[in-house]
Amino acid sequence: MSDEEQKESDINREEPVIEETGVDPESEELDAAAAEPEENWEEVARSRYDQLIRLQADFDNFRRRMDRERDEIQGRVAERLLSDLLPVFDNLERAVKFMPTEGEAKAWRVGVEMTLKGFLEALARLGVSPIEAEGVHFDPRYHEAVQQVDSSAPEGTVVEELQRGFVWNDRVLRASLVKVSTGVEPTEEA
Repeated sequence: MSDEEQKESDINREEPVIEETGVDPESEELDAAAAEPEENWEEVARSRYDQLIRLQADFDNFRRRMDRERDEIQGRVAERLLSDLLPVFDNLERAVKFMPTEGEAKAWRVGVEMTLKGFLEALARLGVSPIEAEGVHFDPRYHEAVQQVDSSAPEGTVVEELQRGFVWNDRVLRASLVKVSTGVEPTEEA
């Protein structure tokens, strides 16, 4: 590097010259702070603490609300899935009901019965339980009457279950379709 280039680089590296105004910027800030009226710092601290407590409570409420909404959504999805599986259960139950118990079909029947039993066990693990119907008093929360029949059973007693109903988490997934007794003895016609 030549001397001239050296001088130019030295000039470029020099710090810019700041003119002295005689006023220190830090002292201006201190003067401005001193000019403001003094506040009660304990009151300010208490106010900030109250704000913090309210903010924390709002956040806790928000978190609880989100947890509750998430649980509700998961519950609706599970309920929908379980409701969609119930017709499959019905078909397995019908298959067992109408399969022969003798001959070659006996082995098929045993297999379908095992599948049906496994299905019921899986539903039970998920908290789904069948609604008791036959022989109990008709309850419109759990039973749907499709027919009234003359029977020796007391009036309002479920005589026959046409389709099994199920309950999940104290909610009816599907009501049982039932025949209900009128309480009148059937008359024999000669």
